[in-house]
Amino acid sequence: MAKKKSQPVEKIRLSGRNIYTDKKGRVIYYDMITKKGYLVDKERENAAQFYKNRMVVILFAAILCGATFMTVTQAVIGWVILMLLAEISFRFGFLKKLEAVTDVDFERRVSALQYIVENKGRGKTIALIVLYLLLAVLVVLNAYIEKYSIGLLVFSGGIAFVGIYFAVLHIIALTKMK
Repeated sequence: MAKKKSQPVEKIRLSGRNIYTDKKGRVIYYDMITKKGYLVDKERENAAQFYKNRMVVILFAAILCGATFMTVTQAVIGWVILMLLAEISFRFGFLKKLEAVTDVDFERRVSALQYIVENKGRGKTIALIVLYLLLAVLVVLNAYIEKYSIGLLVFSGGIAFVGIYFAVLHIIALTKMK
């Protein structure tokens, strides 16, 4: 009896909310608004990563602009405009380039923890833990030293919270690594 060759399992390339893999090992982005799955090929992974995190990236940019050279009102208006542009670009540009799929296995969502454990080495994970903790401390320290307003202190605290969250996530992943 001949042995059956199994196909090599492909490494996880993307993770997070709305990212799934199907039974064929393909990476699928599920859009909650259109209720469709879209096949994300290797060439479009970086764009998918940005669009998946577009709200956070643009929010941090608006906070940075509001803390440095814009008023808070200008930063909020800029954030709204950038969000609209990013959403239009996402809906009418990025998603239109992806192949729609119907056979998505929604039971296999790829979590951030699973992605870290399977794709990042111990050294890189330790470095990220240190960097996230430094971000959390330094952003609050900077806000205190610069005597930011209460609103910006709250935003800085939020950024610090995100840094601590990702540090803890990487610590958990480090404990699960072989």
